[in-house]
Amino acid sequence: MSIFSLLSIAFLILICIGYSVGMAAGFISTLGAAELFGGIFNPRTGSMLARSLLDKMDSFLLLAIPFFLLAGRLMNTTGVTTRLFNFIALLVQPLKGGLGHANVLSSVAFAGMSGSATADAVGLGTIEMKAMLEKGYDREFSAGVTAASSLLGPVIPPSIVLVAYGVQAEVSVGKMFLAGVVPGLLLAAAYMAYVWYLAHRDNHPDGSWPSRAEVIGSARYAVLPMLMPLIIIVGIYSGAFTPTEAAAAACAYAIVLGFIYRELSLRQLFNEIKCTMIDTAVIMLIIATTSMFGQLMVLEGMPDRLATTFASITTNPIGMMFIFMVLWTIVGFFMAQTPAVLILTPILLPIATQVGIDPIHLGVVMSITLTIGLLTPPVGMVLYALVRVTELSFGRLAVLSMPYVILSTLVVVLLILFPQLVLFLPNLM
Repeated sequence: MSIFSLLSIAFLILICIGYSVGMAAGFISTLGAAELFGGIFNPRTGSMLARSLLDKMDSFLLLAIPFFLLAGRLMNTTGVTTRLFNFIALLVQPLKGGLGHANVLSSVAFAGMSGSATADAVGLGTIEMKAMLEKGYDREFSAGVTAASSLLGPVIPPSIVLVAYGVQAEVSVGKMFLAGVVPGLLLAAAYMAYVWYLAHRDNHPDGSWPSRAEVIGSARYAVLPMLMPLIIIVGIYSGAFTPTEAAAAACAYAIVLGFIYRELSLRQLFNEIKCTMIDTAVIMLIIATTSMFGQLMVLEGMPDRLATTFASITTNPIGMMFIFMVLWTIVGFFMAQTPAVLILTPILLPIATQVGIDPIHLGVVMSITLTIGLLTPPVGMVLYALVRVTELSFGRLAVLSMPYVILSTLVVVLLILFPQLVLFLPNLM
């Protein structure tokens, strides 16, 4: 076993025992570079580390991340998510288990504003749980659908993880966003089908038809928030905005809504900016150090060795995607999706290109598969975020989420078998 294989194992061990991904990647990359260039004090060691740190950070596209993070925080702070959920809940109120469907549809709408599963789980999830419990829904049913619907945040555009992949793989972020639309809607449809099944099996509450006055009154408060996803998507694909400029526009629009609704003070705004700066610093540290780690693996020849190993199994693009899927699933158990994408992309992209896998197809399927790991132990970041929101244990939440994990995996299989589900919209650009 080579020293670099040992370092890769050490990297996983550090993560499992509690080290942050950024610190573990930085430490292991430093040791690997020292081994590769003949010592930690060799000038080439420092040059390689510095260049790898700065290359991926020097990207205009990465500015989209803090803007989308801030927009999501402001949506929660200013009550926009509450208005959005109330309007959608009113529309699906007549359906059996209507608030379960509203839970999923609200996450679809919120995903078009924030791009983050954790923001959905903590912000919108709190509103959804409260509303469902007040209407007599079972706590465990409510918690399960809330956990699952939060996965839509990183899939439906805009998506922070797709921005990260676009930067790492050097592909169009606009096309990546378009590629996430159909898979995201397929996931939402699968979740709603399961909600429909549970609602009829367990005889969940029926609702009454809302009056015209109720619909108009609720729409009056929701119409401005509903415009935000439209501004982002239409702005990008009409050419009016780059993805980064669209993120800034979303942020500015969220601030305007906060002042219109008189639910945002300057003190709150500065506090949200401060929290966003902290979150962004963490993400940027991960991007920098995982880029170092990925570059080290490329220099050491890891992609070539993996390509030889995988090619001995199959050279069929679909078969290779299924091999990747197994790898992504295992990695997703132990690592959050954004750092995993940043580490795996430079290693797997050359292999995918060799067998004819489209980089956009690879990025979307990889992102979704790794996102499923947010609902699986031992990392399961969404499950940890929802422990306080749902007042259920981590283990119980993991059990309740399992049917949605299986449904999500089936959707991934569908996307692998039929690549055009991912590529149809980007190919129109």
